[in-house]
Amino acid sequence: MSKLIESITIKNLRGIKQCTVNNLTDINIFIGKNGAGKSTILEAIYLASSWAEPEDQIRDMPKHEYVISRRGGRGKWTTYKHTLWFNKKTDEEIEINFNFKSQNKPNELIFKLPYMYNPSKVDSPVLIEVSRQRIPEIAEYHHARKLYLSSTGDAWNPKTKTSYKTSLKEKVLSFAAEEITYLENAVLLDNRFTVSQLEQKVWGKIFDKRLDKEILEFIREEYEPTAESILYKPSGEGFVLAFALPQTTVEIDSLGDGARMAILYASPLLLASDTAVLIEDPEAHQHPGGLATFTRFAFKTAKKQRLQLFITTHSIELLNIAKEISKELGLGLRIYYMERGKDGYVDVRAIEEPDLETLQKIGLDPRMLHIL
Repeated sequence: MSKLIESITIKNLRGIKQCTVNNLTDINIFIGKNGAGKSTILEAIYLASSWAEPEDQIRDMPKHEYVISRRGGRGKWTTYKHTLWFNKKTDEEIEINFNFKSQNKPNELIFKLPYMYNPSKVDSPVLIEVSRQRIPEIAEYHHARKLYLSSTGDAWNPKTKTSYKTSLKEKVLSFAAEEITYLENAVLLDNRFTVSQLEQKVWGKIFDKRLDKEILEFIREEYEPTAESILYKPSGEGFVLAFALPQTTVEIDSLGDGARMAILYASPLLLASDTAVLIEDPEAHQHPGGLATFTRFAFKTAKKQRLQLFITTHSIELLNIAKEISKELGLGLRIYYMERGKDGYVDVRAIEEPDLETLQKIGLDPRMLHIL
């Protein structure tokens, strides 16, 4: 793909004091014990993307609000935001640092979340750090050496802890337009994505582009071999998505968990392009055969639509499936083992393909490296 994240550094977010992941590629899979910080990697990218597009178009809510509520199902930014700070140390800024790689030039973008900054209702609390070296006009604002800019152009001075209006947003876009576009369209796929959200926010676009034919082919391959078509069916609450089978129609709600989750994850993938797709635990509810079918679909879509995938998993089957399919499709694959210390510093080790094979040949599970 023409643009991708090559490395990411996260500081002071959730259970992570500091974590750096280098040499990212087309497909990036994160493994490790519970609490290692795998999902926080996805949340960091998703949070940073809110600078480019504050609203989650599928969930119909601000991205920063979803990060607050998605784990426990409750809370608002104004009352629960402290839960995002490592050890509740709100005097330290959350930082998300990206190094981008492209055919044109590498670029670094640093995003900050100062606890004291209060965004406007239409803005994200995520700010982008800019210096005089990149935007000399910053010096005109109280002789600042650096400022944090919001997506609407508001500035936060980290030294004086004050904010004011600026006209500097276009200056940011002048040196980071491709990176901002990449982040703008980022998609987070997790098991809290609902059928009603799929019906209302995704499938209208799927039908408009006749991508329903691709979903139908995908579903026939593993889940519903006799499915004839996908349609909207009248119901007491309006219209629901359903599969037409030879003898009846079956609502998406009534499908098995594996088939339903496959459709929920696959549909937004088809609408994404030139961006990051963040997939949390795709093995949930999947038989290994279904997992292989979904993984092939996701990787083929990623190659066709220039997507960079970030995947968390606890599944050894997924690692083996991903290894074979990525090789077949000519996609870069890197598996990262994450281990978080008591101090919040995360050790990240890339497991190369020969290492993965060697571990399995001698009967060792790469997911258990913290014990080995």
